[in-house]
Amino acid sequence: MHAATRRTCAQTTRSGDLIDLSAIGWKEAALVALVILAGYMGYALVRLSMLNARRTPEAEQAAPPPPAPVPVQAPPVDLQAELDMLLDARLAPLMQALETRLDLIEDRLDGVSRRLETVNQLPPVAPQYSEALSLAARGLSAEDIAEQCDMSVGEAELVRTLAQSRGMGDRT
Repeated sequence: MHAATRRTCAQTTRSGDLIDLSAIGWKEAALVALVILAGYMGYALVRLSMLNARRTPEAEQAAPPPPAPVPVQAPPVDLQAELDMLLDARLAPLMQALETRLDLIEDRLDGVSRRLETVNQLPPVAPQYSEALSLAARGLSAEDIAEQCDMSVGEAELVRTLAQSRGMGDRT
């Protein structure tokens, strides 16, 4: 069995001697790979320098000159006017739609600004009623608010009315 293992891990050289490949560690394998890579890099650099040496100024001078640029003439005035008219015809509906959207957005922004000013002008809510006000804004009934916040149903109804007047709660 030892001989079979030895035959699988070994290579036969020309002279018939066996080289034990299992004795080569990762450091030796990395060194061999590095030497091979360095050799290849040297070969590639030599080939590149040979290619650059072949290029001479004579070869560059022998190349035909680039063709002269063709002067671009301005399109006739009628064609330019026709293109402008077509462009205006295509852009006019788009511009109208954008203006409509912009007006709608401005109206919404004005509404939000007015509401914000109204809210800023209202007196602040007492801290003991802030939870009740948030519950009213979520649409809870006066009885539920009274039960959760430990207050009377009348106070809870007042908080609901306050929330509705501020535009926070349901108007049911």
